[in-house]
Amino acid sequence: MSLEGTLETVALPDVLALLSVTSKTGELRVDSPRLAGSLWIDAGRIAGFDVGNSRTVAEAFFLLLRLDEGRFAFRAEGSPPASTLPPEDVAPLLEEAEARLAEWPAIAAVVPSLERQVSLSQAVGSPVTLQPEQWQLVAAIGGGKEAGEVLGSLQLGEFEGSKALKELVELGVVRVATPDSGAPVDDPDHDAGTDLDSVPDVAAFAPEFPDEWPEPVDQAEPEPEAEPEVPEPEPVNRGLLLKFLGSARN
Repeated sequence: MSLEGTLETVALPDVLALLSVTSKTGELRVDSPRLAGSLWIDAGRIAGFDVGNSRTVAEAFFLLLRLDEGRFAFRAEGSPPASTLPPEDVAPLLEEAEARLAEWPAIAAVVPSLERQVSLSQAVGSPVTLQPEQWQLVAAIGGGKEAGEVLGSLQLGEFEGSKALKELVELGVVRVATPDSGAPVDDPDHDAGTDLDSVPDVAAFAPEFPDEWPEPVDQAEPEPEAEPEVPEPEPVNRGLLLKFLGSARN
């Protein structure tokens, strides 16, 4: 059996549900501009995965279900699994991935990208108690790194690691850099403002007006200038003109 299509026309959960209820065996390949990966299915159950940097099948499902464009293809005779695991049912994995997707917008609002720099706060407003895994994350951040580098050093997936960073940000322990943090405003139309105390009093520059204005004086209109005389054209010598035309004909 072969099955292929686009994610814009058929949602990936529907494809997985179909392969599960029909107990298919083979490789489901997904290709998208953002991500590419494969899931291996054995009699309708997930038996292997290779999706991005995911280290668990739950993370692989989460990454794939976030895709909204791309193509998928299922082949009964696919390549051997890149990683094998005891077969797991599709339905619970889909439910967990859907729960992560529902929670993701709040996480992405704090950690929008793994390329953002994260650093430790200079101070906290109140005493903070950290769990052992949170302290490992703080130690990995050190003097400041990209979020993806921090999560990679601890072998944390994007969802789990970003959620842990969000919790530290909410505790006031960690800061996530913004694209314009510390950058000056670079807007040619931006008005940097004016110190009003340095503006001189406008009244100092106001002209003084007399109490009474003088009566207007009638002025005689200037006489128009005489137009230059144009000399009258001299009369044409018809005899010379006829002589010239006669010579031209010859």
